[in-house]
Amino acid sequence: MPYKILPTQEFENDFRKIDSSMQERTKKKIEEVSQDPKRYKHLHYGLAGYSRIRIGKLRVIFTYNVEKQELYLIKIVFGHKYNE
Repeated sequence: MPYKILPTQEFENDFRKIDSSMQERTKKKIEEVSQDPKRYKHLHYGLAGYSRIRIGKLRVIFTYNVEKQELYLIKIVFGHKYNE
């Protein structure tokens, strides 16, 4: 059963900044992640507890709650600078 997708306001703002073809790729990948978010790369240090997916040059930072079956989309990083 797919996780419920819950984007933050920061994610929505970042999402609007990318072009429409990249938005479609991002939507498809997020749908894929919602099936099993545990299998994606977990981050370390200041971003411990978060995971990421890579879509071209973009990174989508997310976290999830297994009990509630919810996927929280935190933000989109352009390039590889994960500074919060």
